[in-house]
Amino acid sequence: MPKQRSKRLRKKLYLDEFAVSGFVVSLKLNTDKDDELDDFIESFANFSESRLLLVGGGGITRIELVIGSALRYGSATEQDRVKVKDWLNERDEVELIDVGQLVDLHQLEWND
Repeated sequence: MPKQRSKRLRKKLYLDEFAVSGFVVSLKLNTDKDDELDDFIESFANFSESRLLLVGGGGITRIELVIGSALRYGSATEQDRVKVKDWLNERDEVELIDVGQLVDLHQLEWND
């Protein structure tokens, strides 16, 4: 039987109606030139900002990113996921893309 938690505790723990969704993106770039990488990162940052998304992660040619909403208690949407995938598919620098499904970002587990 699930535990009964107060609204305040659910909010603090980001549970139920306060869960925050986002998605993971894995990609491989076909460039190793610093200026091209910088241009790609700046362009992606501008695109993400325009959709009110926060992006975290890193890498050089193989990049792992976690994407969520920039709004407090906001969530990324399926539309955000599709727009990110479409934007990445249009870029010449991107060789391989894997855009994951929406997940609860506070329950996300990483396997090393």
